[in-house]
Amino acid sequence: MSDPDPMREATLATRRIFEGRALTIDVLDIQMPDGRKTTREVLRHRGAVCILGELPDGRFVLVRQYRKAVEQTLLECVAGCMEPGETPEEAARRETREESGHDVLSLTPLGHTFPAPGYCDEIHHHFHARLKAEPDGQRLDTDENLVPLPLTAAEIQAAIDDGALTDGKTVILWHLYLRAKARGLL
Repeated sequence: MSDPDPMREATLATRRIFEGRALTIDVLDIQMPDGRKTTREVLRHRGAVCILGELPDGRFVLVRQYRKAVEQTLLECVAGCMEPGETPEEAARRETREESGHDVLSLTPLGHTFPAPGYCDEIHHHFHARLKAEPDGQRLDTDENLVPLPLTAAEIQAAIDDGALTDGKTVILWHLYLRAKARGLL
């Protein structure tokens, strides 16, 4: 039987060169469809959830978080890694509670994206969440340093437009939310 994807690259061998708490790195020897052989370096990640939490007053809870990799404090959606065995929905509820302090009343999937498929297998599961009005306190992981920030839709759009919001997952999530809202799904 022929492969349904004529672009598929066959993996000939895999070498794990790094294994950390949050990710691993593999080097793959591959054969391209035309027979050429080369290598691919792949960062392995267990997947993450990205949540646009909406309060009853129509504001959205984003967070300000320092990101060491870019040495900047960024404005972002609530997000986090999935735990082993956890569904995206379970992870979205847990992360929303941990980072925003709000409980989720309802959760709507908005789709999924691959943030950097050229070198990483990470998948982002995007959600819109209706939140309880009053927070009940954050439950941050011991290595997290972030502050919730309720913003209006106009403030989020302005932050994207003026370059104050540059986090890719958040820009994508905002676009998915606007599309779902325009289609009457929210």
